[in-house]
Amino acid sequence: MSQRDIDRYEEMAKYASMLREDGYALIAGVDEAGRGPLAGPVVAAACILPEGETFYGLNDSKKLTERRREALYIEIRRRAVAWAVAMVSNHEIDRINILEATKEAMRQALRSLPVEPDIAVTDAVALKGLDYPVMVETRGDARINAVAAASVLAKVTRDRMMKNWDAVYPIYGFSSHKGYGTREHMNAIRSHGPSPIHRMSFLGKILKDFPKECFDRGVHIEHSVAGDLIARGHTILEHRYAVQQIGEIDFITSRKNTIYVIECKGRGPSSSSFGGVDGILSVSQIERIRSVTMQWLEEHDQTDAQVEMLFAAVNSGRSGEIINIRYLPFS
Repeated sequence: MSQRDIDRYEEMAKYASMLREDGYALIAGVDEAGRGPLAGPVVAAACILPEGETFYGLNDSKKLTERRREALYIEIRRRAVAWAVAMVSNHEIDRINILEATKEAMRQALRSLPVEPDIAVTDAVALKGLDYPVMVETRGDARINAVAAASVLAKVTRDRMMKNWDAVYPIYGFSSHKGYGTREHMNAIRSHGPSPIHRMSFLGKILKDFPKECFDRGVHIEHSVAGDLIARGHTILEHRYAVQQIGEIDFITSRKNTIYVIECKGRGPSSSSFGGVDGILSVSQIERIRSVTMQWLEEHDQTDAQVEMLFAAVNSGRSGEIINIRYLPFS
């Protein structure tokens, strides 16, 4: 940690000191990540930092290295008085526009805090509809520590999510650009059309000469399950992992020291409802899944890992909308 980092933190702490002198003890910083990308959600975070503790190295998250952001992310979550993260999907962004989606994500983050703040401070976004005052500060993430902390939480959360999506849609390179409009990303969209997580309202110029029938979105079962798993905190390790002459697994994920093996199937309104897994997967199918799973575990030196096998039962409506996803264990 450099002296410059320490000096910057102390300078940024003056704003909170001023608010505390005015009687505001619990100060929530709020910031977002992902207003500009062509794909993925906009993510907002709210954070209340404890008085008297230091988080040296805080700054606008975009100015920090990935390694510094990840280290601060862990420290903030461990030592903050309270923190929360919320997101608004690309579909909602298309419906209400990015500014309104950003405001909604920020409000959701603030309302999700386990402790209600006395005041909130945002980075250049005015918010209404809260039971306490909200101050708007331009470049707040570079001037106020609580806002900078929220900036780190939002960016790390979103970056991790886009890396997860890269496993589902590798042709777009989400892991490298996180959905932003790089030349490579735009060329991939022109070549392959958009994915279900692209923001169609952002792609007008890119897709003006692209045949419309190539990117009309239907709900795809595996993509719906992928989105649900990511929202539940899973890291997608494999999508359609196959072993020649044995079989294929839809998803292999990790969450809280457990490896999950997930098979997916959808049913529309005209189909009978899902029963137990016994009525869906045959004994031979389960044996093939076990064999493929063991191959993956051996390849990745994970034979001692805790493993759970789940069947993702997806029910959809007449228009293809997802009604619910249930995860049924099997072994």
